[in-house]
Amino acid sequence: MKVLVTGAGGQLGLELMELMPARGYKVIGLTREELDISDAEAVEGSLRKHRPGLVINAAAYTNVDSCEEETGLAYRVNTLGPRNLAQYGERLGCELLHVSTNYVFDGSSSRPYEPFDLPNPISAYGRTKLAGEEYVKCLSSRFYIVRTAGVYGMGRNFVRTMLRLAGERDTLKVKDDEFISPTYARDLAGGMIRVIESGMYGIYHITNAGFCSWYEFAREIFKLSGREVEVLPVPASEYPLPAARPANGVLSSLGSPELRHWREGLADYLERIGAASAGP
Repeated sequence: MKVLVTGAGGQLGLELMELMPARGYKVIGLTREELDISDAEAVEGSLRKHRPGLVINAAAYTNVDSCEEETGLAYRVNTLGPRNLAQYGERLGCELLHVSTNYVFDGSSSRPYEPFDLPNPISAYGRTKLAGEEYVKCLSSRFYIVRTAGVYGMGRNFVRTMLRLAGERDTLKVKDDEFISPTYARDLAGGMIRVIESGMYGIYHITNAGFCSWYEFAREIFKLSGREVEVLPVPASEYPLPAARPANGVLSSLGSPELRHWREGLADYLERIGAASAGP
């Protein structure tokens, strides 16, 4: 099958571009510079040119706080972009896999969110991503929606930020009242391929197994990388940001491919980037 990946230069896109050819797919990757998915004419032109059997939309405007200030841009990329891909993909007979987020939920649940729990986003990022999901469901007859959370990979992310700060400070304060399942982009890509190969359309939640607070995540990063840093737990209220975050950002894998525990994924990632501890 020929697959077109949008956002091919991002953390997830890079992993898909590496893993999918090994599974026998012919993959065409388009970066943000090569295809602006908010441009309907450009989307139509790319789909007509490449004629993929499947489009994977890994493109998004993911700066959560900037989305509050640049809501128009967030809407164009996160909402109209999926609309364009769904509309023209449907006309040309393409399947569509759209990557979404745990931010479509408000975080008030006492349990992990299941795929058909009622969304209620509390930020511009979450609202625009949810609207993108709705366009995909309305305009495409053959779609997969994959929600994920806390993704890190070969690019800017929380893990790399913590490692950088460890070289600059002796003490760090990290939120301990927001919970997620940290997800290694390589594992996420593998889970997405499993969804595609199942041929079962629908909504999926794919993250690494288990969950933790951002504080616990930071402690594990420093433990596995051998960094000596004091990490202090603080409430999110101590660091107010433009965009609200869901306190419970944990997604249930009900009906979805299950991935390995987040600690295993993190250990492999740190080894891959050369940041793993060599031991005592």
